Amino acid sequence: MNNGLYEHLQVFVAIAQAQSLTGAAIATDIHQATISRQLAALEKHLGCRLFQRSTRAISLTEQGEVYLLHAQRLLDLHAEAHAAVQEGGSRLRGRLRVACSNGFGRKLLMPLLAQWQTLHPQLHLELELSDQLSPLIEDRIDVVFRTAPLQESSLVARAIGVSRRMVVASPQYLQRHGPVTEPQHLENHQCILFAGAQQPALWSFDGPKGKVSVHVRGRLTLSTVDALQDAVCAGLGIATMPEWFWTRERLDGEVVRLLSGYTLPEQTIHALTSVRQSRSSKVRQFVDFVEQGLPMVMGAGGTPVAGLLEWPPATTSPPALP
Repeated sequence: MNNGLYEHLQVFVAIAQAQSLTGAAIATDIHQATISRQLAALEKHLGCRLFQRSTRAISLTEQGEVYLLHAQRLLDLHAEAHAAVQEGGSRLRGRLRVACSNGFGRKLLMPLLAQWQTLHPQLHLELELSDQLSPLIEDRIDVVFRTAPLQESSLVARAIGVSRRMVVASPQYLQRHGPVTEPQHLENHQCILFAGAQQPALWSFDGPKGKVSVHVRGRLTLSTVDALQDAVCAGLGIATMPEWFWTRERLDGEVVRLLSGYTLPEQTIHALTSVRQSRSSKVRQFVDFVEQGLPMVMGAGGTPVAGLLEWPPATTSPPALP
């Protein structure tokens, strides 16, 4: 890549991230006047304006939004190519964009990131946390971790585990509203619904006498698993949630597991990426790292808790990352 263009791309991305020339100058340790000259040279080279400027703010134009995606990808490819010929390609550089649910990120990924950053100090990780099921945007996200059922797509999927779910409530709620010993009892309780489920009000179980489905009701529907946790602890009702989400709370007696003789459908944990990104060394290494590290962060005090995640997956996995 032409050195001048490479420097211009670095400056452009820095301005877009800082949303100011001053912030970009601080981030790159380049004088602000030089930043302005390089941006002007890049816009002249492209024949369009990349930013809208005012006395108070600077923001990307429509052309700038498009160019940012490609500019960041070019910088990442340059860093990865450089890393491939340095120290046998063992050191990762550039930027890795990861998306997952709030709960998965907070409970399972965060405890692993200190070790990952120690192993790869020159790799910048961007973690996008959301419980909403958004498709992988090929130019923005490198890898997505999901536990929801997969939709038909051209994405490459790798199964890295199975998440089991359970029914939970607070002792305070049960004292006020009575026990739940059969799935049918849920029909007489306030059930907290999760908006991200395919059928939020239909809870299905496998029990001693086979499959049982219950149409539940409730006055509260929430869009994040974190909010479900808060609502259960506040005694607002009964919810179904991943077992691993409640490890500490269960040990501390904040919640009670209901219907232990019944099981909810398991959810396979997948790593999703595009065909192009599936060949990326940083994506492959990060997915390997997460798969190997998850059992170590599932239990209290670092001790694995039996029955929270099953390794390896018992179900047939989608097409695997090569």
